[in-house]
Amino acid sequence: MALTEQEVRSIVRDEVRKAFGLDNPDIQYLNAKEAARQLGYGSNVRALYYLKDSGVLRVGKEIQDRRPSGSTKGDYYFNLKACEKRLNTPPEKRSS
Repeated sequence: MALTEQEVRSIVRDEVRKAFGLDNPDIQYLNAKEAARQLGYGSNVRALYYLKDSGVLRVGKEIQDRRPSGSTKGDYYFNLKACEKRLNTPPEKRSS
């Protein structure tokens, strides 16, 4: 079974974090499908993409874009705790 470039990157990233003590158990990144389920959107991944596109959830803050270089299609992973915190903040108190 061959691993994809994305799977290799994910494994290396996790191992480097563990090796340098950067592994924070409170930070849990999930793919869009699992994040949608955990955040109460069922299987509606489009809801998360709408939140990203409208600026409620931000790439680099609550979302990681793990697409391979040269790819035009995003491969988004969502920080569950950060998303919950951002979604629980009233819209008028959210900073960009």
